[in-house]
Amino acid sequence: MDFTLSPEQVLLRDSVARFATNRPSNGARPDYWKTFAELGWLAIGAPEEAGGFGGPTEILLLMEQFGRGLVPSPYVSQAVFAGAILREAGRTDLLEALTEGKRRFAVAYEEPHARYDPSRVETERGTKIRVLDPSTADTYIVSARAPEGIALYLVPASSANLERTAYPSEDGYDVADLRFDGVRLDGDALLVGGGDGLEALEAGIDAATAALCAEALGLCSVMLETTVEYLKMRQQFGVPLSSFQALQHRMAEMYIELELMRSMAYFAAKTLEDETDPFARKRGISAAKAQIAKSGRFIGQQAIQLHGAIGMSEEYKIGHYFKRMTFVERLLGDRDYHLRRYVELSYTAW
Repeated sequence: MDFTLSPEQVLLRDSVARFATNRPSNGARPDYWKTFAELGWLAIGAPEEAGGFGGPTEILLLMEQFGRGLVPSPYVSQAVFAGAILREAGRTDLLEALTEGKRRFAVAYEEPHARYDPSRVETERGTKIRVLDPSTADTYIVSARAPEGIALYLVPASSANLERTAYPSEDGYDVADLRFDGVRLDGDALLVGGGDGLEALEAGIDAATAALCAEALGLCSVMLETTVEYLKMRQQFGVPLSSFQALQHRMAEMYIELELMRSMAYFAAKTLEDETDPFARKRGISAAKAQIAKSGRFIGQQAIQLHGAIGMSEEYKIGHYFKRMTFVERLLGDRDYHLRRYVELSYTAW
């Protein structure tokens, strides 16, 4: 694979890096959506007729910098996840509204019994759990069981009888459970029918998972760099901690795991760009997420331990990066789920 970036990709990466480093903050969880729309970042991956450009590699470059800057954003859930579903559904009108920042969508697909599996849908008017970033969305994309299979529906966030139980995630992000008992929909609420809803939903999940892999790469890059700087500065017995061979070995192991993450993040992006077979696409994304979850946990644990007690304090940034990495590790499927999915897809391909 050729990892050489084009001049346009370098420009995108550098502009996102500047934003992530110098971003304005007007609160504990600022909303940058209008800024994203003005900069054109919501259009990444959308078709040209909807005003879009670029694809998975551009999203990788953006999300890696978001990870490095620990940017609090619903970009993955509302732009990548929902955007991929709308693209699969052929809804250019809704994609155009999304890229312009006029509409915001959240995806409600997981059910209490499903354990990450999007095909385990019983809802006809029941409950969806762990819906990401629902409070700023004006519309929910909801999977439901229809006579011909799984379908996707557009449910306005203002619908009567829609109950939302909001709670913060482990790292402070916006999450909620949604209950749809008594919710009535208009005739044009169907987004994807005919049993094709699962295919569109899985395409969205794979696109969002690849974006999370890129974010994890950025998170772990900073954790490694911060740990190396700390060990060079901190002294014991009159010499820097970085001079101890045992700690050098651990930093080398962290670097090896980071390079594995980098390879798999690019592999996930290239899989989305090049793979037309849905089985191969899903297998490649699961392989990437499983490795990145394993490597990310190793790097985070080593970073916290090598920092000592200061690594657990609220005032020091390494703990916040590790907390976000721990959440990303389980988001849209943990390592066990993706390993199982990879094996099942491999047997299906045979």
